[in-house]
Amino acid sequence: METEVFFLLMLLGVFAGFVDSAVGGGGLLRLPAMLSAGIPPHVALGTNKLASAAAAAIASAKYLQSEIVPRKAAFIGWILMIIFSVAGTVVVLSINADMLLGIVVLVLTVLFFYVLFNPQFGKEEEIKDERVIPVTVGMGAGLGFYEGFLGPGTGSMLMAGYIKGAGFGMDRAAATGRILNFGGNIGSMAMFALAASIDYGVAIPFAIANMIGGYLAPGYVLKYGYSLLRPMFLIVAAIMISVQVFSFLS
Repeated sequence: METEVFFLLMLLGVFAGFVDSAVGGGGLLRLPAMLSAGIPPHVALGTNKLASAAAAAIASAKYLQSEIVPRKAAFIGWILMIIFSVAGTVVVLSINADMLLGIVVLVLTVLFFYVLFNPQFGKEEEIKDERVIPVTVGMGAGLGFYEGFLGPGTGSMLMAGYIKGAGFGMDRAAATGRILNFGGNIGSMAMFALAASIDYGVAIPFAIANMIGGYLAPGYVLKYGYSLLRPMFLIVAAIMISVQVFSFLS
């Protein structure tokens, strides 16, 4: 890999780690970049998991220190995400997952317009305690499998699910969703490692770059909350959707 390409990937890694730990969707930045750099699809998926897991680990630790996270629900979701992400990874290692990226972009587009036209979405908390665990279990299973199968956009979907399903504010939803996402990263990364589908020469420095972004994001999320997360989600989602549509058309 050329030196210029490598350093561009590292810069993107810092940004993707920040995005992942704030509103999710960093994988939609990392994956196309790695594929463009000539990394084979399954190896790109595995390399992305290691980088994402590194950012998620450090971000999860900082979110837990804030006490904004419902710990019982987060632990249950974390375990489920590990289990179901293993199943998703076993499936994706045997098939071509390229077509699923289009579905992810479609879901992200729907989320983008929903947030755009619902300015109160996630602004005020109205926590539905009786729904926190059921929502966590449902997302832990469904999005855990998806995280292992492909992954990009999982964080955004987790955040939206907690806001819509359990009445969380954007900051609590982002923090709790990141911990669940970490579980999915662990399970999936382990399976890709066993299948020798990780390029460690790229993954290790990429992981360090993502950890920098993952370390920085929680402080901003917890300090600025909705005022940061809503515009950031809309901007990042718009960029990712545009890039994917442009890539498809070209």
